[in-house]
Order: sequence, then structure tokens, then C-alpha cells
Amino acid sequence: MTRSERAGGPQSTLVVMSIRRSRQSGIAMMLVLATIVVSSVLGMSYLTVATVKMKGSANVLRASRAKYLSESAVHHALYLLRHDPSALDGTSETSPRGPFYADGSGDGYTFYAVSTAPLEYEVTGKATCLGITRTSRVLVQVYNEYKERLLALGPLHYWRLGEHAGDTAHDLTGGKDGQYKNGVALGQGGAIAGDADLAAGFDGVNDHVEIEEVDVPGTGLTLIAWFKAEDFAVSDGRLISKAFGLTDQEHYWMLSTVRAGGYMRLRFRLKVSGWTAVQVADSGDLEPHAWTMAAGTFDGLRMRLYKDGERMGTMFHFGSISVNDGIKTWIGGNPTVDTSRPFHGVIDDVAIFDKRLDGTILQELYEARIGRIRILSWNP
Repeated sequence: MTRSERAGGPQSTLVVMSIRRSRQSGIAMMLVLATIVVSSVLGMSYLTVATVKMKGSANVLRASRAKYLSESAVHHALYLLRHDPSALDGTSETSPRGPFYADGSGDGYTFYAVSTAPLEYEVTGKATCLGITRTSRVLVQVYNEYKERLLALGPLHYWRLGEHAGDTAHDLTGGKDGQYKNGVALGQGGAIAGDADLAAGFDGVNDHVEIEEVDVPGTGLTLIAWFKAEDFAVSDGRLISKAFGLTDQEHYWMLSTVRAGGYMRLRFRLKVSGWTAVQVADSGDLEPHAWTMAAGTFDGLRMRLYKDGERMGTMFHFGSISVNDGIKTWIGGNPTVDTSRPFHGVIDDVAIFDKRLDGTILQELYEARIGRIRILSWNP
């Protein structure tokens, strides 16, 4: 008997083969299904991870932008501290400056500065970008070298007008102290940023500083005065004047404001060889509430008038400067009547030189009013 006959014959063989094929197909199907399930799970996981990563990247970008804007806020505040610290007076966490916006996105920043010591400030900048807020802080000290620069030029007289109390306006170099008259307001915010020395306020009625016996012999002269006008109700308010009346020939030298052709300009009077010439600035309109450096110079041949270090006019005037030690000099008014030409505003750092300072030096002095920053600590 053959093996097939012993195993049940041909039919038995076919059954066995069919069972084997069914088992293989089932296993294959299970493998396919398992592969599909695993692939689906892995695919969903990949998409989930990718979505998380995208959201995380967006948050990182927003946080980075918010941080960048908060640091920009600090730099904005430091700019103001260098140029005009009074712009940050009264700011705080609950009353900051701003908001300032970077672009059309709506992202913006605010900042404030709190004085922790004289000329020392903690500056805080805060910014928000799509709901994410970041803060930057820096502790700084503001300082200035204007006084040292001017003293190095050798002024004949220098009145800083920075006294906080008393009746005396001290002359740092020439010994010609002045007297505050009629209630000059001391301790006003000064022109020189980062300088603890302040300025004097004049009411536009009768305030002035009276100085005795100031003369500038020879052929060289520079007058410098910083001022911030409250208004120009008295159009020709005096900054500094050595005179005994209001007419041209009653003046020895003078710096003032004046209305000319509908514009507010600087004016310079100077008596040379017995004759007083008058120069009005060709340009350089004056605005209230803005610090301005006025300067008039003479070199024996020409008078020059400067606003903020830039020349606003030149005129010939030949000879030696006339002197008279019996004529008074006033700051903020015109001798001898205190209500005739009073200045309304703040005056600071008045200096007289017995030489001409050129335009380059005057420009450097003007730029020197900007404060400098010393970083004490940084908390990004």
C-alpha cells in the first residue's frame, strides 16, 4: 500500500494543503492589520509631536520678540535719561511712559525709571507679544563732563545758577558773585543732563541776577547762556546784559531774544570803540519749552551769533571792546529797571570769555550737554 493510500488518499492530501493555506492567509492578514494599526498610531503620534513642536516654536518666537521689545524699552528710557531726564519724572510701575508700538502688529512696550540715589536710576522696560510678557531692568548712573570741558577753556566768569538756596549766584572763576533779586526760583531742572547742578527760574516780571563791575577788555569776547523760555510775552527778554538803559548805545554787550519778521530769534549787542552794533540772527527760530544754547562771539573784526553751536549770522564790527566798571550786568533782565525786559523761563550755565570760541568748540559744548550712562547692573 502506498503512503497516500495509508494517509487517506488524494482527498486527505488536499484537505491538509487547504488547512495550511488558510493558516498562512490568516497570519498574513493579521500581519497586515497589525502593520496598519502600528502605522496609524505612529502617524498620529508624529502629527501630534509636529503640532506641539510648531506651537512651541511659535511661543519661543513670541517670547524672543517680547524680550527684544522690553530691551528696546530700556534703551528708549536711557536715551531720555541722557538727553532730558525730566521726561521720566514721576514715572512708575503704575504710571509708565507708553505704550510705544513697534509696528502694526499691536506689540508694544512701556518703561519707567525710579531714582534710587542722586543721578542713579533703576530703569524698567516691559513688553507684551501676543499674550507673552517680558521685563528687562537695568541700574544706571548718569554723569556729565560739561562743566569740566567749559572750565578747561578758561572762562573769565562762570555762573552755574545751580544754587538750591540763598541769595548768592556764585562765580566759579572770576570772583564776581551775583545776587538773586525779587524771588528768583532756585533748584529748577537744568540744561545739562546728568548734572546734579540745577538752574534758576525767572518769572517774566522782575526777577534777575545782579552782578557788579564786570568788564571784558581787549578784542576777544564770547557770551554763552543756556535758556528754556516759558513764553515770549516779553519778546526781547534779556539773557545777560551789561547796560544802563534800553537803547542800542546804552548797551555794552547783551544776549537776548527778539521778535524779528514774525519769528523769535537771538540778538547780540556789542559796544566796540564807543559804538554799539546790533546783530539779529538770520535764522534759527526759537521755541518755548526747549533748551537752547545762545552764544555771541567777537574777535576784533566780526560779531558772530550762534544757536545750539550753529552759526546764525556774521557781521563786521571793528575795534576794541568798550569797558566801564560803573555799569552793572544782569542775568534775566536789563539794568536798570527790573520790569522793563524781564525773561520768562529758566536760565542755566552762563559764561563769559575774554576770547572768541570758534564754532567747532561751541558745537562740542552744545553736544556735551548730553549725559553719559554708566551701567551698574543689568537684569535681562
